[in-house]
Amino acid sequence: MAILARIIQFILWLILATWLGRKLLGWLFGSAVQTPRTVPARTPQKLHRDPWCGTFVSPEISFSLEHAGQLHHFCSKDCRERYLNEQRSGERAKASA
Repeated sequence: MAILARIIQFILWLILATWLGRKLLGWLFGSAVQTPRTVPARTPQKLHRDPWCGTFVSPEISFSLEHAGQLHHFCSKDCRERYLNEQRSGERAKASA
């Protein structure tokens, strides 16, 4: 029973020494030594698929285009222009038929 008491006493002293050591280091070095803090989780952001090349792109950095009542998001100006050219040529083909 005495051995169990000594082990518990050792563990408690170890916890106390660790806590005091951290406090002392924090006081001596200021904010350089701190316990890690949890970073708040970011909310997932919805990505939109480029209708021309299929790349997923964020709406903040996309090249958007409203066409036929729908808002499309493109990864580049080139994809947007190619999509527009295809839509125009499709409209011309329908008009000539």
